[in-house]
Amino acid sequence: MKCVYCNTEKDLTVSDIIPYALTGAKVQKRFVCRTHNGFTNDHYEKQVNANFAVYRNLLGLAERDGDPVRFFADLNIGGHTVKAVISDRESIFGKGRMFSITDENGKKTLVGDLERIRKMRRFDPKKLKEVDLADISYHVNDSMERLFISSEVLHTVAKTAYEWHCYSNKIEQYHEEKYHEIVSYILTPESPYCPVEIVAESPLWTIMDYQCRVGTNMLFEYTDSDGNLYVIFGFWGVILYKVRICRSDRQPEPDADIYTIHLYHVDGTEETAPTGMMSLTGVFPSIYSVPPAQGLPRYCNAIKDRLSKITMRSLSKEYLKKQVDKIKKILPAYEIGKTDYKKVLAFGDDDRFFAVYVLELLYCNRDNYEKSETFDQNIKRILQEDEVFTLTAKIKNEALARYVDMDRNGTLLGMLQESIDFFDSITGT
Repeated sequence: MKCVYCNTEKDLTVSDIIPYALTGAKVQKRFVCRTHNGFTNDHYEKQVNANFAVYRNLLGLAERDGDPVRFFADLNIGGHTVKAVISDRESIFGKGRMFSITDENGKKTLVGDLERIRKMRRFDPKKLKEVDLADISYHVNDSMERLFISSEVLHTVAKTAYEWHCYSNKIEQYHEEKYHEIVSYILTPESPYCPVEIVAESPLWTIMDYQCRVGTNMLFEYTDSDGNLYVIFGFWGVILYKVRICRSDRQPEPDADIYTIHLYHVDGTEETAPTGMMSLTGVFPSIYSVPPAQGLPRYCNAIKDRLSKITMRSLSKEYLKKQVDKIKKILPAYEIGKTDYKKVLAFGDDDRFFAVYVLELLYCNRDNYEKSETFDQNIKRILQEDEVFTLTAKIKNEALARYVDMDRNGTLLGMLQESIDFFDSITGT
């Protein structure tokens, strides 16, 4: 085994082929030396991870230590705005958290934990205003160029495509004559050459929409009629990149229009699926692409539309189970009064709230649950949704009011326990 960038056999490390922060399915191999692993991480991936922090958070991805992803945002609480680093609702409403806000007139407002404010020496109950859990929002300024065609992103895409090509084809060393161009680009931050383009008009966009869940990474490789080998990288089901890897050793076949695409889902699962592309020339289908600076303006609206779906929640069993496991851990403390319903609902965190909402619906519809159908079929029928579910403000506010009433009359715990028992029984957990 040698480094696929320099052929050294010393100090090989495990490389996250798809950057760890951008996927739930970990694709790794020990075939990159420490020097080059550190180089790509320090020069590209750290910045890319930071750029996508808010979306990583929305997808339910976590930091390496297991904590929720932190990001900078303009936080609006009860009509007041403050710049803050947040991660989840507890990071805003959690015990001890305080924000100092100064308006345009120089007037200061303190926002934070109610118990801590009441203990302050100059506490004035007449000036106190309690903030509703739902009365909070945040805004993050995004640049489509920074997100999708910055130098750091394009280099990260090229690194992912090259390492995935090596991983898929069991290549365990650097072949300079073959891979010089792609490797030189990856290791040269200011390289004038760029092997990455954006896929233009193509059935691939439809295929990506059909095959990918929210946040799924899709990869496959193909050889065009000129003998160039490419990796197609569908990032999060949002944008399609085409990366030139090298000249191919294999000659394309006239009827070779079936490719095996590899899907890496946010919930950690992986799968493969054959996909076909009709040849428009009658010889071999080439995937038309354009340089990033041309492709982004052309497909900006389509990319924005797909990116907006990040706010949707997956209906997969694996995704729901992860959320249910978190609820199980906190219920014993809630049962004996060591924590309250706000902590159970993670202060309104969308992932936790979604899980509680689905648990409740499943339990209320337990008599309609068809054992002859799969879990996916049942939940889509009960929620009347397809692959994802949008937790609207109306649904959330109505459910929150219901859960507050259930907490007051002592029925929330029982509902959650019985709902979890039913979920476990139908999922075999």
